[in-house]
Amino acid sequence: MVQMKETIFAVTLASALIAGGAQANNLEDGVDRMGDGTVDAVTAPAEIVKGIGEDAQEYGPVAGTVTGTAKGTVKAAGEVAKGGAKLAVGAVQTGAGIVEAIVSPVTGGE
Repeated sequence: MVQMKETIFAVTLASALIAGGAQANNLEDGVDRMGDGTVDAVTAPAEIVKGIGEDAQEYGPVAGTVTGTAKGTVKAAGEVAKGGAKLAVGAVQTGAGIVEAIVSPVTGGE
């Protein structure tokens, strides 16, 4: 009996996801946004190195290291915050897309 319920649930879920249409777009957009957020957060430390390189060329190696580190750290923190926000919004959007896809056959797509 439990196995039958699991099978019915799996078939219903698969049907909902296949027939989702617009819901599938929400799912895809959410996953894409989470990927973008992860990339932003992971590549943020490169902003520090980039800031040091830019300022070292403009102000010399010693001053450039100090000012570049400060500027790069601020940019990196911004990238991490932006990445985290995209990740959170993407997760919510993906979750909403999954729920919509599951209930769509029951509600008639409304």
